[in-house]
This record gives sequence, structure tokens and C-alpha cells, in this order.
Amino acid sequence: MSASLLLAHGDDSFGLDQLLRAFAERIGADDRVEIMPAGSPDEDAIERAALEAGTVGMFGTHLAVLRQPLRAAGRSSAATDRLLSLVRDLPDGAGLALVDLRASRDATKPPALLGRLESAVVTRGGVVEQRNAPRRAELQAWVRRHAEAIGVRIEPRAAAALADRVGGAVAETDVERGDQTRVADGELRKLATYAGDRPITADDVEQLVADTRPASLYAITNAVDRRDAAAAAAALGRALAEGQPVLRITAALAGRVSDLIVARDLTARRATPQEIARRAARGNVRMAGRLVEAAGRYRPDELEAMLAGLFEADIAIKTNAMDPEPAVAAWLGEHLLGTRREAARR
Repeated sequence: MSASLLLAHGDDSFGLDQLLRAFAERIGADDRVEIMPAGSPDEDAIERAALEAGTVGMFGTHLAVLRQPLRAAGRSSAATDRLLSLVRDLPDGAGLALVDLRASRDATKPPALLGRLESAVVTRGGVVEQRNAPRRAELQAWVRRHAEAIGVRIEPRAAAALADRVGGAVAETDVERGDQTRVADGELRKLATYAGDRPITADDVEQLVADTRPASLYAITNAVDRRDAAAAAAALGRALAEGQPVLRITAALAGRVSDLIVARDLTARRATPQEIARRAARGNVRMAGRLVEAAGRYRPDELEAMLAGLFEADIAIKTNAMDPEPAVAAWLGEHLLGTRREAARR
């Protein structure tokens, strides 16, 4: 008899839960206990996982699930050693699942401990699985595959509309995608109940699915780069609805407008792309080119007024002269929507 061991990691919370469910069924787990670290490090959580994994089930395998094992280990050498020992010393017949959910921004940057943990699991005869949430333009295909897997019929246009409403077309890298597939699964099941025996249509999606595209600060600043007032207003609305701190939004906008001013000044002085990259794009030559292109869409006085307006909005918010949301909305209206209307009259 050998131990039943799973390490599941990634940023797709729904996918990880599916892996865990399938693992529990495969090993015949009649019950399970879930352990979540209270802090980082948390050796007590690791010790409890070891104790629960060694417990014998009455009718089948007793499964211990340690959530966020990397957080439980933290930066403690003692906790790290204990976590690796938990895997290496797992008794025969025991059932243990380690489920590590990472933020989407960290999905492609796994910590060093994860590699050590993977090696320990494989050496012990366990299974390592990774589930990352679909990125841009991948969610539509996921919706169609998942619909087929759960026996739901959906038209291609409906799958595209559903993916778009959940955030499948969002390109920015700062958005959190961990719950997108979970939301898409719930919406699919709701739509299937509504549609009955017929396939789900795009009209069904339009009527029943709320727009839950995730907020992105990059979406706001990228819209400013393009001088796309409508996109900036939509992205700002999503960020505010999601509860993003307004001062964080204004700081991101101020940073971008400052970069545009620097890029425009350096371009006027015939600076090299490398110098522009060093001064305004954190060493990224490609980003420097984008900043130069974006700065060219504004007059120097417009950029100066935009930066001054953000400073005034910041002061108004911090002195309680104006509520945060109206302050940033007023800045957007004056410096993007207003300038667009002025340009149209010329």
C-alpha cells in the first residue's frame, strides 16, 4: 500500500477545486478535513495536516487537505523543513492534498519552494497538477469545452458573449483571473436552466449575465495612452465598482501622465530610445516607444494641465473638500471627455 498524495497549484481556483474533487473520488476518500494557515509561517497548520493525514478513515481513506502550503511554510527554514518532511514521511495508506492558489500576477513566477515541494511529491509517488486560469482569448474555448463536459449546449456566439462578460477579452496583466472559470461555470448552469432543451443563445447571455469583467489600472492608463475617453471611463467605472482605492487610481494616472511628459520632452530634445527607456520606461525600450507614441497624441499644455488636475484632485480628496469618486470622475471629464469634444469642434 502506498500513500495517496496530490500537489495542485495555479491561479484557477475552480480548476484546483475540480482537481481536488477528482482526487478524492479516485482514492475513495469517505471524508476529508481542510486546513488553512492562520498566518505565515504556520507550523501548527503543517503539524495538523500530518496528524489528519495519518488518521484512518472508517470506511475509506481519510483525506487531509492543506490549503496554501507555501504560505504555511513562509520564509521559515523550520516550517519549510517540516512541510517537506510532511510529504517525505507520509505513511502508507494516508491521503494528503496540498492545494496552493496563487494570485494571477504571480502565476508565471513560481517561488523556489514550489519546485522543491514538487520534487518531494513526485519522489514520494504523488501527483503534481497545475491549473492556470485562461488568459486573453482563451476563455471562449474553455467555455465551449466545459459546456460539453457538463452536458450543456451553447451556440458559438453565446460562448463568445459569455467569455467577454466574464472578462475573457481583457488583455491587461494586472487583473485577477482566479475566479473567472468559477463564474463562467455558474453562469453556464444558470443559462442551461433557463434555456431548457434548446441551446443557449447570445440573447440569453445578454439578458441574464451581468458584466463582471475585472477591473484593471492598466486598462485606465492604457486608455489614456490611446486618448480613448470612452474606454477610460468604462475602465474607471469598473475599478470604482470593484472597490479599487481612488488614491491608488490617481497615483497610477499621475505616474503615467508624468511619464508622457518626460517622453515628450526627451523626444523634443532628440534623445535616443535607450535614454527614453531609462528615464521614462524602467529600461524597457518597447515601452518607451509606446510612451513616445502616446505622448504625441497630446499637446504639452494638455499634459501639464492633466498632471496639475490630478494634483488638485488629490488635495481635494485628502482635505475632504470633495468625495473621492466624483473627484477622479471630474478629472476624467475635464481632461479626456472635455478635450475630445474641444478637438471635435476644431
